[in-house]
Amino acid sequence: MKKILFFVCMAAAIAMQAQSLCPSVISTSGGYSSGFSASLSWTLGEIATETFSNGSVILTQGFQQPVEGVTISIDLDLLVFLEGPFSVSEMGTSLNSESLIPLSQPYNSAPWNYSGTESVLSIPNPNVVDWILIELRDAADAASATSATRIARQAAFLLKDGSVVGTDGSSILQFNNSFTQQLFVIVWHRNHLGIMSANGVTEAGGIYSYNFSTVESQVYGGSAGYKNLTEGIWGIVAGDATHDGLIDLADKTQWEAFAGCKGYLDTDYTMDAQANNTDKNDKWMPNTSKVEQVPE
Repeated sequence: MKKILFFVCMAAAIAMQAQSLCPSVISTSGGYSSGFSASLSWTLGEIATETFSNGSVILTQGFQQPVEGVTISIDLDLLVFLEGPFSVSEMGTSLNSESLIPLSQPYNSAPWNYSGTESVLSIPNPNVVDWILIELRDAADAASATSATRIARQAAFLLKDGSVVGTDGSSILQFNNSFTQQLFVIVWHRNHLGIMSANGVTEAGGIYSYNFSTVESQVYGGSAGYKNLTEGIWGIVAGDATHDGLIDLADKTQWEAFAGCKGYLDTDYTMDAQANNTDKNDKWMPNTSKVEQVPE
């Protein structure tokens, strides 16, 4: 009995002293530092280690291993045009020059309900056309990229040459997310039909890029929700003031309620700072029955 009690006490003492074990590297020197998109940790004791990644799977050699899920930086370079303000080869910046673009992102209401806090003290670039909302989806193919596959959203500025930039007015977008299949990009605008990339975004030199403007097949659903603006340039269809993904009589009715008004208006399809007959005759009318093709 005494021997049994002895072993019980010893076991209890060990349990009290070693309730948990955590692997660690004991080294004479080491360190850790991190930045916005990367971190670096190191120790002495191994000749060489390396980490490999294909965007969704990461293999790390050596003693040091990640203890939590890995988040990668997605640097995203996009090019897209809006039909409304487009002329000849670029988009107009009337809303900007008239100081009508809001300083905070405008997508916090239905149907987007985006709660992002993107805002600026002033519009950072005279070439800014308007705010747009960029969404990322992780799916096996375009048809499967429904709203359930959404992994991130970010409000951004669209420049007159079609570049999508961050709130500093110049840098490409950066997301800190991971994905396991293919990355599809959606572009939302407050009075144009939403579009989605027909193909997964490709990566080169650490940057993921997609040019929506080159041909209709770049957009999922093709010309059903997209159109040719001029030779060699395709763009997003204007005329959806009601934000329901369909250009119909409801958008004309909405336009009639604000006809003759000036401001940052969803019914200002040309985005020239006023709702007038040009919006109705040149944008809404030719696009009647156009339907958004983003999978939902």
